[in-house]
Amino acid sequence: MSDSNLVWFGSVLSIGSIIFVLSLLGKRTGSQVSQSALQTTQSSIPSTDSDQVRSLQQQCVQLRQELQQQQTQLLTDWQNSTFEQLQSLLISYPTARKMAETKPDLPAKNLIALFTPLENLLEAWQIEPIGAPWEAVPYDPQLHQPDTDDLAAGEPVYVRFVGYRQGNRILCPAKVSRTLPGQV
Repeated sequence: MSDSNLVWFGSVLSIGSIIFVLSLLGKRTGSQVSQSALQTTQSSIPSTDSDQVRSLQQQCVQLRQELQQQQTQLLTDWQNSTFEQLQSLLISYPTARKMAETKPDLPAKNLIALFTPLENLLEAWQIEPIGAPWEAVPYDPQLHQPDTDDLAAGEPVYVRFVGYRQGNRILCPAKVSRTLPGQV
């Protein structure tokens, strides 16, 4: 059974168990039914129904435990996969940083190749950049974060820092300005 089917099955089973128990208890006032009322009601239920309730409750507990284990496993798998995709960047970054600190005249283009794993990760996650650095574009308040409040939609601006989107969802808008750095 797939993970999504198991989640749906667990949800349906939980809801079914709750509905079944509530139907047995009848209408009660208050927000919670006390444990003694539940036990009293269960003792008045024929043993087969009571056994079914206990069985469903045990299955519900078991499914919740399995879902918790799957959630933990999925998080671990995701972290491992992400680390594998970024591993070469993470290994090279500290050395590149040290080189940049000790050799300030080192051309930045020597470091560009380090970011390929990051670009690959964004591509795998189907995350696309919004704009390109220093690109001239018409201002779009849905896609851009201006550095001043007086920009009008369609006004020409420059992308200072790219933003990111995943499909139609804007993860972070591109930061835009009327001028490029160093211009007045």
